[in-house]
Amino acid sequence: MEKDYRIEFYIAEGGLAGSMKIVPLQGDIQDLRMEDLVEAVQNEGITFGVLTDAIEKMAREKTVNQWVVIARGNKQEEGRNGYIKFHFDKDRTRAKIKEDAMGKVNLRDLNLIQNVKKGDILCEAIAPQAGKSGTTVRNEEILSKEGSHEKLPGGTNVTYSGDRSQMFATIDGMVRWAENTVIVDPVYTVHDVDASVGNIRFNGSVVVQGEVGDGYEIHAEEDITIATTVGRVVLEAGGNIRIAGGVLGQEKAIITANGSIHARFIQDAHVKSEKDIVVNDYIRNSLVSAIGPVVIRNENGFIATSKVSSECWIYCNTVGQEDAGVETELSIGHSPVLHQEQGRIKEEILDKTQDFLKLQSSLAKLRVMKSTSELSRQQEMLYEKILDTTETLRKSLIQKNAKIMEITEKIQRTYQGNIYVEGTIHDRTNLRIGMASRTITGAMSRVHFFLKEAQIADAEFVLVPDVKKVLEARE
Repeated sequence: MEKDYRIEFYIAEGGLAGSMKIVPLQGDIQDLRMEDLVEAVQNEGITFGVLTDAIEKMAREKTVNQWVVIARGNKQEEGRNGYIKFHFDKDRTRAKIKEDAMGKVNLRDLNLIQNVKKGDILCEAIAPQAGKSGTTVRNEEILSKEGSHEKLPGGTNVTYSGDRSQMFATIDGMVRWAENTVIVDPVYTVHDVDASVGNIRFNGSVVVQGEVGDGYEIHAEEDITIATTVGRVVLEAGGNIRIAGGVLGQEKAIITANGSIHARFIQDAHVKSEKDIVVNDYIRNSLVSAIGPVVIRNENGFIATSKVSSECWIYCNTVGQEDAGVETELSIGHSPVLHQEQGRIKEEILDKTQDFLKLQSSLAKLRVMKSTSELSRQQEMLYEKILDTTETLRKSLIQKNAKIMEITEKIQRTYQGNIYVEGTIHDRTNLRIGMASRTITGAMSRVHFFLKEAQIADAEFVLVPDVKKVLEARE
């Protein structure tokens, strides 16, 4: 039967939308059936995403002369481009202040250095994400665009995985991004250590071409080299420390190294080395301790009003001074630095124990609240933070107790060693070798002290090969 209307179709949005319009041929439409409309849609080739409810509504309400969307296709999902994921901050130029376990901050800790260890992943190429094809209302496939691959950048002191999807550090050092390149530097070089640089904590070696400001710290896992004299500073090196100037520590400087320490002079400082300490001019008003020898190289060099210890031997031209208000002490095996470190750690243990007990008390209160009622989100966060801090303190106390035992064992050892004085050792200088002690009465010249039958004996000074080798070594 001939229809009293005609049907028009319109495909839009790149095939994703199919619309239909019913146009009466004369007057009102008498008979408009959904089955006829569906058949017309199929004959038009619209077979995907057909909206039968919309067609049914058109038939029921006899919607005419109006475009109605009766099919929706599926839009394609474009692939996502691959990208490089960096495991360090490429733009680390501003300070990054951090809280410690107790919520305190040190404004000198700017954290400008990003340390990495050999084998650490530096960046990786994330593969592109595949797209998903779409479908038109005529059931035609709409191809998606594939994402593009991104290549890893070049680098210095780096290596790549076999498929070049990951980059790793080949050395310990600091990682930085410069000129579209990843660089791992084994040496951190600065002109001055001041408010613009902050405290330094570095996996490699540190070179300071200028000054280290009072109150600043340098912690390096390798060597520390400083071109000038330092003052009230903390220097800690896993390797050697070499100070072209000297140390004017204002009784606040703490300098420790697992390697050797070389300086022009040491004054008002605490200095400790796991190897040798070689000073050009003098040691004054200081606590100095070394596993290896302690040597004052200059023929006019001296040790005065200080406590100097070695587990090996000590050499100096002049020891002590006339009419000194503070006595000088030379020890083989009895480290004044170890005694002081023992006392310092005991104080830290006491402080941390008090903090630990306070946190445990707070934790107990929160646990009671948690058992009787629900904690607020803020209380839950506080509870978790206290748990973490308590565990950190517990581990710290265990480590410090182990350190105390190690120091106590060192202090109790008996040592054999020598003290060489090529010039003069003054009256009232105290000597200790192993468990024996001796106080000098009256100045003595060109003398060698050593342990004999549990007593400190002396003999005429002779320049032995070990001493000569250090004195003649080139700086």
